[in-house]
Amino acid sequence: MSLRYCFEESYVKATLSRSKSKDLAVIDTDGISTSVIKAAVERGVFVYGYINAAALENGRSYYTDLKHLRLAKYEGWSGEYWIDPTAQEWKKHIVNLAKTIKATGAIGVYLDNTDLYGYIRDKEIKKQYSRNLPSASSVYKALSDIILELDKIGLIVMPNGGDIFARKFITEHPGVIATVNQEGLLYEDFKKQSSSETAYRKNWCKWAQKHISGKVRIIDYTKNPIEIAKVKTYCAAHGWDCYISKHTDLRGD
Repeated sequence: MSLRYCFEESYVKATLSRSKSKDLAVIDTDGISTSVIKAAVERGVFVYGYINAAALENGRSYYTDLKHLRLAKYEGWSGEYWIDPTAQEWKKHIVNLAKTIKATGAIGVYLDNTDLYGYIRDKEIKKQYSRNLPSASSVYKALSDIILELDKIGLIVMPNGGDIFARKFITEHPGVIATVNQEGLLYEDFKKQSSSETAYRKNWCKWAQKHISGKVRIIDYTKNPIEIAKVKTYCAAHGWDCYISKHTDLRGD
């Protein structure tokens, strides 16, 4: 089985075309023809769609309708903003998006940015917020409600990172989250991850492995063949799936 992540619209069709039966393709479905996705699903490709749980990008078709929910700029990502996930209209938006993804034949969702809970809990975005911040407890409940709703729809939910939120949720709702994803375990943005951050992320992945029924999945960013081999060896030793991107964005190569 091959694992591919592609969040760039211009590369999604090629990613799905390269994917074979029992491969997993994690894609951003926005702007992609339903027929293209369904054709891959009919060939036996397992598809997960991208959902941004707590941030909003200004290039999305629904940006104008939801921009009043912005909390703060998302540092390091131009045109992206942390959003207030406690708003009912945000939950409705996510659920409708999930239903659209489900209708393509996708079996799961890659749920990004649940780490907002940790940032608000630890007051890490307090200095830059543009409106009153919701409480950490209300953010936790909102994100939990979203995941429980996605599970009810029949989608496998794979949170990306967000370990502070995910540990709490997995403990309180055992069996709902079956798989998790973590970026930058050993290499991020083509640089070696700091030893302290690698240790922290390894600890989270090992904890998750003991508390979920499915896979731990890793995305690392490096072009170096020696480093690529190191990531693959490390993940194989722990029984984790890995995808190594040679680009700062995810192109499914």
